[in-house]
Amino acid sequence: MYILLVIVLLFVQPLHAQVTGRVMNAAGQPLPDVSVTLLQDSSFIAGAISGTDGRFNINAVLSSGSAYRINLSLAGYHSFSRSFNFPDTSFLKTISLQILEKMLGEILINSKKPLVTRKADRYVVNVEDSYLANGQNGLEVLQRSPGIWVSPNGAVRIVGGATVTVMINDVVQRMSSEDLAVFLRSLRSEDISRIEVIPNPPAEFEAASSGGIIHIILKKARKDGLTGTASSAYRVQGQRGSSSAGFSLDYKLRRFYVTAALNGGIDRSRYTGYTDVTYPDQTGLYNYTVRNNDNRRYFFRAGVVYDLHPKHSLFVQTIHTANEMDQSFHSAITYRQHSSLVAGNTVSDWLRHPGQESYTLNYRWKTDSMGSAVKMIFDHTGSKKTENNEVNSEYTDPLFNRTYRTSTPSNTAITSGQLDLIQKLEKQATLSAGFKFVSTNRNNSVLTERFRTNGWEKDVAASDDYRYTEKLCMFYLAYDRILGKTSIKAGLRGEQTNARGFSLITVQSIRRKYFGWFPSFFLSHVFNEKKGRSGSFNYSRRVRRPGFNDLNPYRLQVHDFTVLTGNPDLMPQYTHSFRLSYNMSQKMNVGAYSQFTKNYIAQTAKTIDSIVEYRSKNYPNSTEYGVFAESNFTIGGIWTNRNSVSWYRLSNTIDEIKYRSNAYNLQTIQEITLKKIMNIDVFTQYNSPFFQANARQAGLFFMDIGFTRVICNKRGRLRFAITDIFNSFREKNLTVFNQTCIDFYQKRPT
Repeated sequence: MYILLVIVLLFVQPLHAQVTGRVMNAAGQPLPDVSVTLLQDSSFIAGAISGTDGRFNINAVLSSGSAYRINLSLAGYHSFSRSFNFPDTSFLKTISLQILEKMLGEILINSKKPLVTRKADRYVVNVEDSYLANGQNGLEVLQRSPGIWVSPNGAVRIVGGATVTVMINDVVQRMSSEDLAVFLRSLRSEDISRIEVIPNPPAEFEAASSGGIIHIILKKARKDGLTGTASSAYRVQGQRGSSSAGFSLDYKLRRFYVTAALNGGIDRSRYTGYTDVTYPDQTGLYNYTVRNNDNRRYFFRAGVVYDLHPKHSLFVQTIHTANEMDQSFHSAITYRQHSSLVAGNTVSDWLRHPGQESYTLNYRWKTDSMGSAVKMIFDHTGSKKTENNEVNSEYTDPLFNRTYRTSTPSNTAITSGQLDLIQKLEKQATLSAGFKFVSTNRNNSVLTERFRTNGWEKDVAASDDYRYTEKLCMFYLAYDRILGKTSIKAGLRGEQTNARGFSLITVQSIRRKYFGWFPSFFLSHVFNEKKGRSGSFNYSRRVRRPGFNDLNPYRLQVHDFTVLTGNPDLMPQYTHSFRLSYNMSQKMNVGAYSQFTKNYIAQTAKTIDSIVEYRSKNYPNSTEYGVFAESNFTIGGIWTNRNSVSWYRLSNTIDEIKYRSNAYNLQTIQEITLKKIMNIDVFTQYNSPFFQANARQAGLFFMDIGFTRVICNKRGRLRFAITDIFNSFREKNLTVFNQTCIDFYQKRPT
């Protein structure tokens, strides 16, 4: 009914006003990330955040001749406030903020950004100066951010069961969930400015994001001169500890800006867990494993920004990561046969050295004063990983004894170029168009050797050398316009995929060549500006292309009874995504969504002579729909309460077996500010049991608490925190498939 009302209002409402301006510092340089709020009689009407060029744009319904007040604030600068009668906004053309010579506590508190700010198609988590910015890595920041759900193995979700696409400073991170988790753990929370959460991306973003997009934006200097930060942390986790340290430096002189950051950490921990397998013939296998981790992570970032001209800006950035991951497994195994038990012990040493380097060139040309622009981004990312695993097993029955080792080195090179044109038109309309090309080259080898009487011998059947290339050619056209209280945005994206995989050992090859259209539509309407009531509806079509590891036909033996293998016959899956949301007030948001997927990709298991083989396959369809609600309110001026809840139903059919499940997630964040004493934050999350493919994941509950005190005349922070107070954070799932039952459990230290 709301949608019909909105369509009618398109033709009867007056024009929506647009309040625009630009914020500069005393040297005449633009100031990004300035918080701008528009008020009437002390009531909040609308808000915005200035962009990298210092410009801001507030869309609101304003009455001619009425009085309003606009406030601007930024940490480290004097706040700006002025009353005006609309439409007299000429003073907003250029606003200059002055640097605070002495940063008083009251001013810092007033200029602090809210944790979450909302825009038409996304919401922004302001990490900087929040509890999220204290001694955490990038994955932990996502895990504790409002409305984001992170599984114990590092998979990131916004709503439902689909994983997201992660971007850092406008660059898509093209890697598996496991590799992405390793990369994010190398990132330091003190280097993150904010996170943009885009549940249903418009046409400007790549279509390969059925679960939405999370865009991590790193910090930039705001004032002239040399500034820097340093931090260190130590954690006690179970029987072992971890430590990390890092620093960043920023130098800014008028149009020239240089930034650099370096951090590293040593993470020592112990995991315990088991796998209990019952085979179709009622024999079974029980595997209890202790895993010792000794990981070292290093992260380096450097960038240069130079404003060639007030209308031309150039940004060059490089990011390097290096990781040394030494993990040993000690397993006690019992193989239950019909007439006897076979017991044994397995020792495995798994050494990995993943590293990545990326180089990004970002150019922006402001073609007019209305906000029109030309943007170009060029990026090259190279990653290299060496991986060696040696396994030695001894059983009471010598026929089961095994000694083998695998080496799986890989190299990846990804080069992309992107051009975006943004043209502001009359009558509050914008036309956008863009083109993007991505070239991916991956090489992966698997060398398996088994120890025989005469020494190590190559296992030809378990070895491979695989080459994979993928070319993506993408373009889009988008148009948006404001009509009274209603905003409309429509876009169409086209993507051509050319992929080829080739095995040098088996001479097996795959070729994929397909094109897809990906439309998107956004509609939002303001019902009551003063009370903050508004609604929105959006639709988009998305795609998930099979990953390199999914297609690679090699067989990787994880341990004696488990094998991972790829499927070169995999096809892409396509998703139609619908989302409806309603802001009941500035403090309450509710909504619903649905997703319909064809050629659903899922990893399932089957047994071959007591060996469990995991392999991804396409299945006809999957349907998911759900509802969500978010609220925030303040009690007594010192206690902020933020809550998120979502429920969804997932339905799919895997090999003629129907799976139906209802699941819900609860998240609450409590922040208590005790002036001149400390800040207290409590984060609690519960995820109910849910199905992932044909595996039923157990429920998950954990609670964290942190205490932060400002020290050294507002220049430092000291934090003490306890994660997972009740020691309940663990992984547990049950898979019943093809008459095989797999019960898995793992506990990570907290």
